[in-house]
Amino acid sequence: MTDVVTVGEKGQIVIPKRLRDEFHIEKGTKLLVGEKGKSIVLKPVDLNDDLSLLLLSETSLKKTWDNKYDERWDDVL
Repeated sequence: MTDVVTVGEKGQIVIPKRLRDEFHIEKGTKLLVGEKGKSIVLKPVDLNDDLSLLLLSETSLKKTWDNKYDERWDDVL
């Protein structure tokens, strides 16, 4: 089944209740937001799942990895 939701003024959406119930999403649940091709993917964070931990690590380190000051080392390394 497919649902249509509307994006609000601040970019927020409401996850339909049937999906919240099915995936045990409640207030305070952390979700990974990613992309797969041209689709947006939401995945509840499971700290026992290696993929979730990997994606969380990548997300938290992205600011470090995308640091423009690191480019100065390209000529040295």
